[in-house]
Amino acid sequence: MIISIVVFILVLLLIVSEKIDRSIIGILGALTLVFTKVITFEEMIEYIDFEVIGLLMGMMIIVYIVSKTGIFEYLAIKSVQITKGRPMRLLMMLMVITAVLSAFLDNVTTIILMIPVTLFISKILKITPLPFIISQIAFSNIGGASTIIGDPPNIIIATQANIDFINFSYNMLPAVLLSSFFTMTYFYLVFKKKINQRIIKFSEIKKIKTENAIRDIDLLKKSIFILAIVLLGFFTHSLTHFEPALIALFGAFFLILITKYKAEEIYKKIEWKTLFFFMGLFVVIGGLEKTGVLNLIGLFFKNLVGNNVLITNISLLLFAGFTSGFIDNIPITILISEIIKTSALDKLSFLVWYALALGADFGGNMTLIGASANVVASDIYNRSENNEEKITFLNFLKYGLPVFFISMISSIGYLFFRMFILK
Repeated sequence: MIISIVVFILVLLLIVSEKIDRSIIGILGALTLVFTKVITFEEMIEYIDFEVIGLLMGMMIIVYIVSKTGIFEYLAIKSVQITKGRPMRLLMMLMVITAVLSAFLDNVTTIILMIPVTLFISKILKITPLPFIISQIAFSNIGGASTIIGDPPNIIIATQANIDFINFSYNMLPAVLLSSFFTMTYFYLVFKKKINQRIIKFSEIKKIKTENAIRDIDLLKKSIFILAIVLLGFFTHSLTHFEPALIALFGAFFLILITKYKAEEIYKKIEWKTLFFFMGLFVVIGGLEKTGVLNLIGLFFKNLVGNNVLITNISLLLFAGFTSGFIDNIPITILISEIIKTSALDKLSFLVWYALALGADFGGNMTLIGASANVVASDIYNRSENNEEKITFLNFLKYGLPVFFISMISSIGYLFFRMFILK
């Protein structure tokens, strides 16, 4: 137990220091647990969530091939034309689009689809893309909280509590909208000076021919068709029971086949650093799970809250939120779900399930490693040409922490309203 805690803390500190590449830190942390016999090599493999790894890899391949068609440039130009080149209008529009997409797609998928558009927009307007990237990361996590399929913890909670799609969204949407409003206001106030307010003359924008952006019509038809099939597979997951990773990987490799791309060219474009980082992090968290650290935390929480309804709901929200900021929210959600069921906390108030969902979903905005989408977006941005200010752990924390507290306060307000006013 002590070794697993020390390894986790060291991994976290080294990630924050940014002296060593985080993919190396993650893998070395995992291997250390094996060498110290905290876990076996076989257990290390079991702790790696290949659902996440497969989904990431599949979508990276699909988006790379789609990007070669010029469709992202087309969408970027259209967005600039719709907002008449006004950066703050664009910021707001992209936040809304990201939130809506994240309600129905995996957050990582949304980010992988949106970031190329955002980077091209910043290139057209000659402005820093950082505010756009940060705000989109935040709204991918906020928007994902509104539906059962928007974020993996929601599926776990809905299954454990037997909540249907409509009831889940009915109870979550007010908190999501409240958090979205205050978060959008925060970003507007923070970024209005940071974003270069140079407005391109609308006459110049109209001169940009969107048709010229599309470079390969045949490739566009094939890739959009496969992408549509993959997204349809995501939407119908509850009916077909095909895992998103399976759908994404099958679509990716079938797209390589029909477009006749060279495999070695595709493999070079996969964000291997991101995948290795996640593999290592899954194992490090697995060490905490195996040695009982997570269970001890859960037991402490269970004894702390008692039977007070208000304290229980707020404690669940904050506990899930803070822990999800540093530890993957899936094991946290499973752990707290078991606490709720064994302690019959849901008998005190049905809102405990929604408090857990809000905490697990919104907690991802606190740190760079709080959600998969955060890591993927920062890696894509940091490798781009227009990244004069890189997204680091501390740089992200500067924006993520206020967004996290805004969401927590909004959620507490909503829970209080539901408990005492709208009973």
